[in-house]
Amino acid sequence: MLGLIGAMDSEVRDLIAKLEDKKEIVILNNKFYQGKINNNDIVILKCGVGKVQSAIGCALMIENFKPSCIINTGIAGGTNGLKQYDVVLAKTLRFSDVDATGFGYKLGQVPGLPEIYLTDEVSRNKVKNIMDSLNLKYIEGDVLSGDSFITSYDQLLIKPEGMTAVEMEGASIAETCYLAKTPFVSIRFISDVVGGSNQSEAYNIFEEKAASESAEICYNIAKNF
Repeated sequence: MLGLIGAMDSEVRDLIAKLEDKKEIVILNNKFYQGKINNNDIVILKCGVGKVQSAIGCALMIENFKPSCIINTGIAGGTNGLKQYDVVLAKTLRFSDVDATGFGYKLGQVPGLPEIYLTDEVSRNKVKNIMDSLNLKYIEGDVLSGDSFITSYDQLLIKPEGMTAVEMEGASIAETCYLAKTPFVSIRFISDVVGGSNQSEAYNIFEEKAASESAEICYNIAKNF
């Protein structure tokens, strides 16, 4: 079974609509939608925005549905030259707002856990092969996650050099999957550019379209996974 997680309704609505033999299962106020896409077993969750909700939802999905892989889909803010509608396939994820350096840890590192989370190489390569076969363009890169909508690099504890995107759920889902030994992949569609002119307005204008495009890419992957 493949698990798909998005934070907002706009990121998963189209995916849920395309499920065959769909059934809704509510667990601790989280609505899971189980069904099939192209005869592949799928479970979908709108987890809610931020690190806590995404970690809870991911843990519940793993415990109750035992997915062989989880894909986090949705939108993100672009950094370091990325543009609206670029697609980012994450190689690594880390937290942008964790500081336990006073105890000898690296910026972004939760005590006792890795500084950086790697997406599953086998699953990521499978996704790459599917996207290549469908002529879907993407950029592999490193992603930062934190509980803030980032409009300035000054909000980030970690220097963003080399990073491709910032968002609010990926690293917490990655941490949960790391602890549960569940393969994880993250695909993000750039809806706005950090520090760009009228960034918030651009996000509000393009959020629905970008989220729909992200869901369409994830649907094509789910069909062929």
